[in-house]
Amino acid sequence: MKRIFFVCMMMAIAVSAAAMSRSKVRNHARFLTDRMAYELDLTPMQYDDCYEVNYDFIYHVAPYMDDVVYGYHDAIEIYYTYLDYRNDDMRYILSAFQYARFMASEYFYSPIYSTGRDWAFRIYTIYSNRSFFYFDAPSIFKTYRGGHDRLHFGTGFYNNRYAKIPHHTGSVRIQGSQNYDGRRKADFGTNLKPRTGTTYNNYSNPNSPNRTTDRRYQDNSGNHNSPAINNRTRQSGAATTQPAQTTPRTSAPTGSRGSRTSNPASSASRSQRSASTGSSSSTSSSTRGSGTVRSGRR
Repeated sequence: MKRIFFVCMMMAIAVSAAAMSRSKVRNHARFLTDRMAYELDLTPMQYDDCYEVNYDFIYHVAPYMDDVVYGYHDAIEIYYTYLDYRNDDMRYILSAFQYARFMASEYFYSPIYSTGRDWAFRIYTIYSNRSFFYFDAPSIFKTYRGGHDRLHFGTGFYNNRYAKIPHHTGSVRIQGSQNYDGRRKADFGTNLKPRTGTTYNNYSNPNSPNRTTDRRYQDNSGNHNSPAINNRTRQSGAATTQPAQTTPRTSAPTGSRGSRTSNPASSASRSQRSASTGSSSSTSSSTRGSGTVRSGRR
């Protein structure tokens, strides 16, 4: 039984891998670049470079797309990381005018979306005939297999190839921007799931009155005041700390500036303390001499 299950799993993995072979990556990248050349008036050099960028993007995100559609938070983050790399490389290839049109076309700027159970390219909703191309295949269509992506060029392979044309200078990042959540919802809906053992959003602590019962919120600083801090009560809308039990100090009466009310118990205590001054001093000196150090607050 285990052998049959293992064979079925291997077949499923093989089918999943075959679903995005290099041949399919090339075809999707060519179709997307062909329509970019048609709408953005690309030069032959831009045409080949945009193909490379689209190829690298599709090749890198394809293994994560099933998890993206399922809603896994980490896979979505990886997808938008590669999308930001792609759009940044496009910024170096296209002129400012071309890039403005590129950003205005969602099927170019954010080319992949979720259909609910699967993922697809937006460009096919605009151009449905997948067998028709306006232009010949790029000159490196069958020979390019990566090598110009951000894994090899951290600052971008294309950032100095078109130095003579003006480029878009604004931010092109989606991840971390103010419209990130809106972009994610437009691409993949509101579906967002955690991996096993991890919660990303809407954590509900059943012990919310006392956060320290949850290990993730326990204080490990060594602060001996933690019990007092964590058990504060609120009175009249203000947080107050429950003080430790100490001998209260009587406040000075009105009109006797700087004077204190006499307290017999305090006087007796002072007498006892003065009588034992010598022993206390010797004890204190021996303690300091022993090298004992009181641990400080971390």
